[in-house]
Amino acid sequence: MTTGLLPELPLQNQAAVDWVSRGVGAAIRALFKHSERLEARVRVEPVAKLLQGCVDGFELLGQHLQMYNGLRLSVLELFSNSVAIDFSQIWQGRVRLRQPVQATMRVVLTESDLAESFNTPFVLDKLAQVEPEGQSLSFQQVQIRITPDRRLQLRADVQQGAENALKVGFSSRIEVLDRRRIRFEDPVFEGDADGLVLSRALVDHLNALLDLDRLALQGTELRVDRVRLQQQQMIFYGSATIERFPTRQPQWAGA
Repeated sequence: MTTGLLPELPLQNQAAVDWVSRGVGAAIRALFKHSERLEARVRVEPVAKLLQGCVDGFELLGQHLQMYNGLRLSVLELFSNSVAIDFSQIWQGRVRLRQPVQATMRVVLTESDLAESFNTPFVLDKLAQVEPEGQSLSFQQVQIRITPDRRLQLRADVQQGAENALKVGFSSRIEVLDRRRIRFEDPVFEGDADGLVLSRALVDHLNALLDLDRLALQGTELRVDRVRLQQQQMIFYGSATIERFPTRQPQWAGA
């Protein structure tokens, strides 16, 4: 007896698994504005378990992804076991999870990804909210570099009110607090006295801003166990809890 989750599905061969993999991949691809490569694969044995919406394992590999807010990822890898899905609306771009999914993840950002992300209107607007002494700010030409001693370096030109542009800059270690807060630690500042004041305020602002609970897509919870800086890359290792299939908008979009 079938449940109607996968009507007329040819369960006698691998075509059923491929059908589901393509459908899930299409639904995930819709979350991104651009993806150079995005592959989703489900594992199930026996294939007849798909009739109950049961999957033994799920793997996602994405390369060179751009989100709708402009943020970029070079690599996104996600692995999970024991997924229960309602496939009935999968080809309408909707995947319904029948229970929360626990997955491990690896995310790679290059210097180029970081620089392009920090120069999107989405992030520039967030940076401008630092507002020291109540003056409005405008960030321009944000530069990001990963130094040979594995520190992240940020430099930018900042227009403060009607005054001339200031140069801000610092380098710092990247740490994770409570598995959810990305922290700029042990900062070393650059620039003149006015720029130093703004650079310190910027570090404090970023440390308050980079909370994964605000960055995650709706319906998901992200946790990071380790951050590694190496050879022009920032790599995050962690986990994701997916309560429901996410939407495009991160939770901080309207914050």
